Amino acid sequence: MTSVQPGKGPPRDTVLLGKYRVESTLGFGGMGLVIKAHNLALDEDVAIKILREDVQLDDDNITRFLREAKNAVRLKSEHVARIRDVGTFDDGRPYMVMELLEGLDLGKALLDIGRVDAQHAADLMLQTCDAIAEAHSLGIVHRDIKPTNLFVTKRRDGSELLKVLDFGISKAQFGPDMSLTQTSSMLGTPAYMSPEQMRNARTADPRSDIWSLGCVLYELVEGNLPFDASSFAELCVMVSLEPHAASQHAPELAPIIDRCLAKSSDDRYQNVGELAEALIPFASDPQRAQREVQRIRRMLANAPEYRDATPLPSRGSSPQLPRTPVAAAVLPSPAPAVKGGGTWKVVAGLVVLFGIGIGAGLWVTHGSDEDTAAPEPVQLAPAAAPDATVAEPAIVPVDAAVAEVPVDAAVARPVAEEPPTKPPVKKPPVKKPPIKKPPAPQPTRDCDPFANPHGCD
Repeated sequence: MTSVQPGKGPPRDTVLLGKYRVESTLGFGGMGLVIKAHNLALDEDVAIKILREDVQLDDDNITRFLREAKNAVRLKSEHVARIRDVGTFDDGRPYMVMELLEGLDLGKALLDIGRVDAQHAADLMLQTCDAIAEAHSLGIVHRDIKPTNLFVTKRRDGSELLKVLDFGISKAQFGPDMSLTQTSSMLGTPAYMSPEQMRNARTADPRSDIWSLGCVLYELVEGNLPFDASSFAELCVMVSLEPHAASQHAPELAPIIDRCLAKSSDDRYQNVGELAEALIPFASDPQRAQREVQRIRRMLANAPEYRDATPLPSRGSSPQLPRTPVAAAVLPSPAPAVKGGGTWKVVAGLVVLFGIGIGAGLWVTHGSDEDTAAPEPVQLAPAAAPDATVAEPAIVPVDAAVAEVPVDAAVARPVAEEPPTKPPVKKPPVKKPPIKKPPAPQPTRDCDPFANPHGCD
């Protein structure tokens, strides 16, 4: 391989790997450069991204470079640039061959046109959300969403097509330009980084990407960044503590931007599906936008974080427990944990009912033991028998009225109320033992045994 000159790339007409003839250098990134080449075997133009010569060839840089190719290959969205080949040159420097895109990235486009209207911005962001949603569904957090990584090209029918680039975090020295990718201690681009990503980029979750999308949306409609800082330290303070500049040219999008740029990730949109849905009314074709949002939500539904949730969960919200029918509350199988201690209340109620039944039985037995005659058979009332109380809810039909009663209230009903359809059963009278007459008083004796030495008769 011909040596890559820093800031220039390989010379024109150089043949790489025996089949790629270099046409020109397209651009530079934090640690790589992209060249236009012609595939001599297939007679087509391609883009080749290679590690820059001035970037240290270590395991960390090589791994980070190849991660982009591995992540991009997993993504099937039309809004992600296709990867054709990946490998290393003879000196160990990695490369990846990609489809060649004709157009401009949003960073260069904004330099030419300044800003776009709200409708155009909504269309661009919906396409971006499609690619980011698929990445999030696979557990990939981009962490470097910015205008220069959003490339606008054309479909065959002439319609606008946005492609998300660079799914591998770049690594370069931090300079005065806020658009440059940061150093090894901080991954991402500072001007588009969330507060939590500034603190620790490795723990950033998908909601950090939503912050970056909010920054891009603000820049599209305003033509400048939401935080105007002159240094990195000042930017960190503003991002963490101060509100962003108010929207001047697209006030209708201000609520969406405000929520994306909330300081706490819990106050933002919790997934890109929510953000995309908020953009539907501002799209040029709301019906097509609605179909895109449905596709986004289907992709997120397959993500490990959202797979078992319908609809998609929102972080920080408590899940709604299903209401349990009466019969399910007294089954012998372990009951689910219910707010307010419903399980132990059911157990305590059964113990109390069982104790009442035992006490009633002992009371009847005690009364019959003192009677000489055999007692008549005693039939306990249904409310006093523990078996009847437990079995009673099992035959109650589960209708709309029962389904709306919480577990605690449902269990208490059989104890507090008698079934209206059953007549009360009178308890038989208990025979009382006969009252014994006291002994007759003894007659008074006139003889004093102490005064009469001969005794008394």
